[in-house]
Amino acid sequence: MTNYCFFNTVKAWGGGEKWHLEVASYLHKKGEKVLLVASPDSVLSRKAKERGIVVHTVRTSNLSFLNPIILFTLARLFKQFKVERLIMNSPRDLKCAGLAAHLIKLPKVIFRRGSDIAIKNTNLNRFLYQRVVHLVLVNSPATEKSLNANNVLLVDKNKIKLVPNGIDSSEFLGAPMRPVYTKKADEIVLCTLGRLVPQKNHEFLIDLAQELKKRRFNFKLLIGGSGPLESELKQKASALGVADSIVFSGFIERPKDLYCSGDIFVLPSLWEGFGYVLAEAGLCALPSVAFDISSNSQIIQDGKTGVLVPEQNHLLFADAVIKLSENDKIRNEMGEAAKRFVKNNFEAYQIFKKIEHAIM
Repeated sequence: MTNYCFFNTVKAWGGGEKWHLEVASYLHKKGEKVLLVASPDSVLSRKAKERGIVVHTVRTSNLSFLNPIILFTLARLFKQFKVERLIMNSPRDLKCAGLAAHLIKLPKVIFRRGSDIAIKNTNLNRFLYQRVVHLVLVNSPATEKSLNANNVLLVDKNKIKLVPNGIDSSEFLGAPMRPVYTKKADEIVLCTLGRLVPQKNHEFLIDLAQELKKRRFNFKLLIGGSGPLESELKQKASALGVADSIVFSGFIERPKDLYCSGDIFVLPSLWEGFGYVLAEAGLCALPSVAFDISSNSQIIQDGKTGVLVPEQNHLLFADAVIKLSENDKIRNEMGEAAKRFVKNNFEAYQIFKKIEHAIM
């Protein structure tokens, strides 16, 4: 039996938090000793407790690594739990928990990186990646490429392991479903899911809605997720005269409820280390339209399971949406192809076995 500590103090719920919960749950079910350190009152903390995982809560900030009390408190926690494998997801956590682990010479420090934004070539990052971290898990070729984008020697290639994100298709598809929206006759329902933050680029979808309305396209856009930009996005929708075509559905506890309410999934993100939502939408037999950037092509087979368009081009994006909408047969075939592709390539059990082998 190995003692694992999953350390993620990000309060918001996103792909990284989902990854931590699912991998921690997998190991917990196998009988491994798992501790999850999370932010108080976070979604991750609540969900982990519901699954019977031991949770320790702590508040951290971007400067916590400068506080010796926090570092020694974490080091003591790791010693008490006899942690052998420490797994982190955010740069903030790497700085404080990673340094605490380094102080006590913890056997294996693992950083799971899910963003393809290039790492800054700073003295601190060089120390962390070269002296503290033993293994870097990446979820896509785009993320792997970003590691050494600013310094080809920042991360030793022998430390890098590529394992895509996994999704438990049986659990996901077997979960109960309650649609968040009831489709009206002759209406095409577009849906998207993600935190309302700049990276997710929901503003683009407001422009897309305006373009679709200009073309007299009968649609409804469901925007699932919450975040600091909600008020601003609603104001823009009103200003452009498309508020009646958009439903802000708020935080979605069960993503399947949103996907099964739609016909086409649309993703305007400016970057995605691995688009969990694309995989989830695919499992619900939805074709997707997204930008041809980052890792999107890892999940969307252009022209087979969805459509990839140039970044920020709302005209071509609108063309793709309308083309999929005009032919029910093609849209349904693409959706079924997406479902098969996700099940064949990202099935959780096989992915989690690879992750377990990598972090042992």
